[in-house]
Amino acid sequence: MAGSLIVAVVAALAAVVPGGAAEAADETPASDEAPAKVATDIAVGVRLEAVADVKVARAELARGSTVSVARVIERQGRVTAVDVELADGHIARVAMATVRASFRVLSE
Repeated sequence: MAGSLIVAVVAALAAVVPGGAAEAADETPASDEAPAKVATDIAVGVRLEAVADVKVARAELARGSTVSVARVIERQGRVTAVDVELADGHIARVAMATVRASFRVLSE
């Protein structure tokens, strides 16, 4: 009885969905694309300006200070952090949450 119910549901889906149920499962809306496909304003070479005093690694950046993005770090298809080049040439890693909260993009 349960097996025939499943067959009936699959047959109903095949009748309702053009191309059958298998084709419907392969279709995904554009909004479900991987996060890596989403455009971001953070890229190598972008200049960031601190909108508030912020501590980056062992350095403190005053409001208005600028840094340059040297590397974008991705994990599982998402940008999780960036390496920024400080004024003295040192490189510091900054989490994206901190970047979004404490910096604004000056140039791309």
